[in-house]
Amino acid sequence: MAARGIATGARIATGVVTLAVAGGVVAAALLLPLPGVTATPASFTVEPQAAEQVRACAGPLVRLSDDSGQDATAISHVGTAEVVSGTSPEASLDITPLASPDDRASTEDTAPSRIALPVPGSGPADATLFGAAQSQTIASGELVGLAATSCGEASSESWLVAGSTTVGRTSFVVLANPGDVPAVVDLTVYGDLGAIEAPGGRNIDVLARSTRILSLAGLAPDLATPVIHVEASVGAVSAAVQQSVVRGLEPGGVELVGPSAPPATVQRVAGVQISGTSSIAERLSDSDNSDLQSVLRLFVPGTEPASVTLRVAEERNGGASTDYQVGLTPGIVTEFPLQDIPDGTYSVEAESDQPIVMGARTSTLVNGVTDFAWYQTLDELGTDFVVATADGPNPRLHLVNTTDADGEGTVAVYGGESRCCSFVPGARSVALKPGSSYVVSSSGPVSAMVDYLGEGRSSAFAIAPPSPDASPLVIYP
Repeated sequence: MAARGIATGARIATGVVTLAVAGGVVAAALLLPLPGVTATPASFTVEPQAAEQVRACAGPLVRLSDDSGQDATAISHVGTAEVVSGTSPEASLDITPLASPDDRASTEDTAPSRIALPVPGSGPADATLFGAAQSQTIASGELVGLAATSCGEASSESWLVAGSTTVGRTSFVVLANPGDVPAVVDLTVYGDLGAIEAPGGRNIDVLARSTRILSLAGLAPDLATPVIHVEASVGAVSAAVQQSVVRGLEPGGVELVGPSAPPATVQRVAGVQISGTSSIAERLSDSDNSDLQSVLRLFVPGTEPASVTLRVAEERNGGASTDYQVGLTPGIVTEFPLQDIPDGTYSVEAESDQPIVMGARTSTLVNGVTDFAWYQTLDELGTDFVVATADGPNPRLHLVNTTDADGEGTVAVYGGESRCCSFVPGARSVALKPGSSYVVSSSGPVSAMVDYLGEGRSSAFAIAPPSPDASPLVIYP
């Protein structure tokens, strides 16, 4: 018995010692630093190759009929558009026609244009600045007026804030694909009752280096206030709206309108020309003339209501400004009349608690001749850019300094005269020459718009920033 007790005690003691040793090992493992093993994944960086800069011009104005006025379902162009382009420093441009299968009368001489700046042989790919614009003055049947627009880069998404398909109002959507990859595009049309069911606006094929022209009335008939969301699920397109007006038997103008800035809580337009208000006021009692009234067209693409402050300010030193408060319902297009505003040039700023899109429309009436202009909201540009001024009456460049500080800059015809400008906070304008291109340099970022106003002729277009350069890619095999 005593021997078994001694043996058992020995086993217990041995177990205690073993546990103590194990505990000491664990404690030491916790206290002593463990060897670290790190592995850097294999990778390499790819610098994207420089690509040519490309713009697409929408081409000549179109109508629903052929040259004889027959076949009301056919789309055919009328006249030709004049294209002006410019680069800085001077460089050669490659200008080729885009196919236009929806225009039954299209030829290479009248087709929309593809304008490309080839890849430079040396130096950074973005060293050359590039811009282009087109215009057309027309007096042919129901198409009478001036239509000017910039030649834009293709993108996967854009917003068109313009047009109408009510009686006497004709609108087309022009989709240009200047790239080498076919595009597939969806159009969503909104109005004063919300989104419009338009099956014909889905899966629109736009072949490489070609355009498509669609009658907006075929997608959204009898719609007074369309806003069109253009989305490319494959490829990219440059989008525009052509709108024309006939009141009774009297032509009421024509316009070609590019995209507005994407949805944002702050939107701006500049150079808004209010003119002929007394003559227009006399006609507003007739409901067919209601769209002579200058308006802002606003839309909330989200799901929350928006509270918007609108500031309408004269573009001159010491000019007056007026604020308005507007509530917007999401998914519904709203028009705010710019009434009781005297003749002059104005900028409009909208501050919203929800992202919105916006555009402005004004009319001019001189000696019984009527035209109208659409103004797109502005994107911020860099400190250097090119402005191409297509032909038209009295073109002016409107520059908006959105900062709180004064800035300095120059507006120069390439290889010619140069003017110095002080860019105070707010907007200012500079007279331009038709058919010219300019280099604008400033000490800080600005936004810019070109507009025209003459005897019964008006038009406007925004200067859009180029797409950002592709960034280097890190590849992990």
